[in-house]
Amino acid sequence: MKIKESMYKKVAVLDLRGKLMGPPATTSLVEDVQNLLKDGVTRIVLDLKHVNWINSLGLGSIVKSLTAVRNKSGALYLAGLSAKVKSLMVMSQLSKIVTILDNAEEAVKELNKK
Repeated sequence: MKIKESMYKKVAVLDLRGKLMGPPATTSLVEDVQNLLKDGVTRIVLDLKHVNWINSLGLGSIVKSLTAVRNKSGALYLAGLSAKVKSLMVMSQLSKIVTILDNAEEAVKELNKK
């Protein structure tokens, strides 16, 4: 799993590539989000267009990241989900608590309005 960070005004985009299926990928994701929060960045997009699979540990790392961001009165959006990953979000009902958009550009635009 590779994570590339980019900033667009006040929004950080974490571009994830590979599989989100346990350490070290899940640990890296949570640490990256926590580091952004320490730097005062509270609007974050997880761009998952290059993630082909997520297991329960991966879902847990997204929930942990979402909780940390919301505890700082921030917002975390998911973007670019494949059909496979999106169906997992629906089955796990995570789609009911996190905003999911078609692409990172749309998510950045939404978060920069806040």
